[in-house]
Amino acid sequence: MKRSPRYRALVASAVLCLIAASSSAQTATTPRTAEGHPDLNGVWGAAPLAPAAKNGESVKYLLPIRGVNPDSKDLFLGLDRQAVTGRAAAPNKPEYRPELLAKVKELSDRQDILDPAFYCKPQGVPRMGPPSQIVQTPGQVVFLYAASNLFRVIPTDGRPHRADADASYLGDPVGRWEGDSLVVDVINFNDDTWLGSDGYFHSEAMHVTERLRRDGSTLTYSATVNDPAVLAKPWTTTPRTLKLSTSPSEALVESSPCVEHDAPHIVTLDHH
Repeated sequence: MKRSPRYRALVASAVLCLIAASSSAQTATTPRTAEGHPDLNGVWGAAPLAPAAKNGESVKYLLPIRGVNPDSKDLFLGLDRQAVTGRAAAPNKPEYRPELLAKVKELSDRQDILDPAFYCKPQGVPRMGPPSQIVQTPGQVVFLYAASNLFRVIPTDGRPHRADADASYLGDPVGRWEGDSLVVDVINFNDDTWLGSDGYFHSEAMHVTERLRRDGSTLTYSATVNDPAVLAKPWTTTPRTLKLSTSPSEALVESSPCVEHDAPHIVTLDHH
């Protein structure tokens, strides 16, 4: 079919607009601080707040998860089992030394009563994942974690690790810039955290290297765990990419405190 010159012009214009939009998205500018480093300030990956319910009403969420009935009294048991199945199918897991595999299985089988996080202890690094908000100033960055009301202060002024710090859940971090990536070196952990829910324990000698890189309005986070006392080789978490939040409604708010009441009532070893 023969097309008019006006039609061809409109098509060409539309194609050029699409190309320009695609090019713009691919080359989004990454803002920088006065020091020349990428500006990591902001809330990253926040979800919108739940809609408020009016007096006398409630909000119902439908969970489109195969095999889980949102109206069932066993809803949370179903969600737990789906989560366990998903983790089992995930290809990226820490690889343990052969003589420690039985211990990992025992911890995993008894996760309900042995996982430190179940008792409201900090999840630790890297299990707690990327920060919900970053506050960046000359010489340091501060990581804020919305779900746990925790924070981490990370010096980036070239100072070494502290020699007088006690072992802790979040370790002793120091940061440095490698090109446009913020690299956080963390040591001096206690051994009262896991790398994940499936019995993935670690030793006090664990060494974690976190990497954060901003590209336009996205932030990519990953962490590498080096713990030769228990791991057969270093393990790097699957990178997570977060989008910068710009809505005022996504500002961080205090989470409800974790108060453990369930331990005395556990009657099965169902995984979580």
